[in-house]
Amino acid sequence: MKRPADPLAGRGAASDRPGRQELWRSLVAHLRHELRTSLTAIVGYGDHLLECLPLDAPTSTFDALNGLRGIGASVLAQVNERISEEALGGRDSQALLRSLRELNDATEPHTSKIEPLCAELLSRFEREERFALIPILCRIQAAGVMLRNLIAGYSQSGLPKAPWLGLSPVQDEATPPALIAPARAGSLGGRLLVVDDNSVNRDMLTACLERRGYEVDQAPGGRTALQLIRENDYDLILLDLVMPDLSGLDVLEKLRDEGRLGLAPVVLLSASDKLGDVARGIECGAEDYVTKPFNMVLLQARIRACLELKRLRQCEEAYVTLLREHQARAEEAQRAPAGRARGGAGEQGAG
Repeated sequence: MKRPADPLAGRGAASDRPGRQELWRSLVAHLRHELRTSLTAIVGYGDHLLECLPLDAPTSTFDALNGLRGIGASVLAQVNERISEEALGGRDSQALLRSLRELNDATEPHTSKIEPLCAELLSRFEREERFALIPILCRIQAAGVMLRNLIAGYSQSGLPKAPWLGLSPVQDEATPPALIAPARAGSLGGRLLVVDDNSVNRDMLTACLERRGYEVDQAPGGRTALQLIRENDYDLILLDLVMPDLSGLDVLEKLRDEGRLGLAPVVLLSASDKLGDVARGIECGAEDYVTKPFNMVLLQARIRACLELKRLRQCEEAYVTLLREHQARAEEAQRAPAGRARGGAGEQGAG
């Protein structure tokens, strides 16, 4: 078989320059992002289906769903172990290709089971007349096929091109994507904005959050998110860190420039788990950070913590305003007797 060309090779002395190192890091980050996006759908939608099933559903159905989720968790562990700067050691793209082939060999026995498991569950749902769950199951199946094809394709055809390396067109500012209306009004949990360029992630998060009582709006990119934030009052914003039009950090900086940062807490979402990204996001004003695939229990806890923090800040601001009003009235009350005393003294002198 012909060996895939090394896109980073053939640069001579330039291979040690910082630009090559950054390109390498971007390629590795892109691979992890693509693979973990599919895994987010498998694990996240699997959790959602487990929540939607009634307790009296057959044990075999729970076992099959737990099997799907277990496959996602197993492949995620392999991706984290093999596709990282630490695991790959030297900045050699051939080492990355070898690691991708090893990843394909290690995960193929697991990823090949996703489609048959989904087909089995589809038959079960049809027999049990759980028709509302079938579209969610289809998304898991699609994500499984995508994951398998990505791993096999990368291992056989060489390295992909990352869109955030400047190799994909940026969407025209004048023609932002159509806004997606909120799915439900009157929620008791608060109004949230989910910002992610991947529709699978948006839909999965929206379904899980609406199930927990939140009203959710969606934005497919940074520019649309800014437009929605300017037009609406949100209790919390879930913001993807890596997007092709504006990154999460770009959105935070624009909100800060417009004086809107802090009006609603921001939780960053990303398939990247680099501490540098976490630090930059917090420095730019984010309240917290969650990696993909999402642990919904952890995400829910952080959402509640951020909403409680916002409520406490609003209470604090209200108390400060009330204190200032009391202080102003007290100062005015102290000035009034003094003014009357000076007025009385003037009248006596005139008499």
